[in-house]
Amino acid sequence: MPEKNSPPSFAQALLRIHRVISRGLIVAVQSGGDFIQAGFPEPGLRIGFVLYLQALVAVLGAHHLGEEQIAFPALRDKLTDAPYDRLARHHQEIVALLDSLRKLIPSLEAGGDPVELTALVECLRKISAIWRPHIQAEEWYFSEDALDAAMSAQDQGRLSAAFGKHSQEHALPAHLVLPFLLFNLAGDDRSQMAASLPATVVEQLVPKAWKEQWAPMQPFLLE
Repeated sequence: MPEKNSPPSFAQALLRIHRVISRGLIVAVQSGGDFIQAGFPEPGLRIGFVLYLQALVAVLGAHHLGEEQIAFPALRDKLTDAPYDRLARHHQEIVALLDSLRKLIPSLEAGGDPVELTALVECLRKISAIWRPHIQAEEWYFSEDALDAAMSAQDQGRLSAAFGKHSQEHALPAHLVLPFLLFNLAGDDRSQMAASLPATVVEQLVPKAWKEQWAPMQPFLLE
């Protein structure tokens, strides 16, 4: 664990957001498959699934936008061996699938047409198939050792701060996204994610002011 006053590690922040999105995709695919087979046991679960999908789409879209606009420009001249063009192609493929998901979610919200729910889950599976090799490449080329060899701790801290600020500006709505970020993590990962957020968000907004809005997602989140 980093020392209390050390700059935030970009490599660790990258791993954390990858874990959030990876779990989100796994839960969405598995739950969607269950709902195709058995339907929704009660309306509240369908609403929660819709909110979970909306948050997943927002987080994944903002994450890739942040890499394109903030991370890759900062890293390209320092870590020259990384396959930036291939990673960008992955982003483009996922963006197209996210657009399809956005168009399918309203049908689910309206009642859950089985044909469109099947199309939605298939879309999630296609994203997952791209996502796995994509993050494997990123985590290899942007590992802590690689970053430490190429950038000072202070530069990494500035990159992490800029990346986090960009995410907060683009991953919206906050009342869904921030609980999604926190509660798709556990243990030290959740603690570190919470430490990167304003105390008001963690102590007041998520557990109190926003709770009623995001609470339907709870069946899909970690305790």
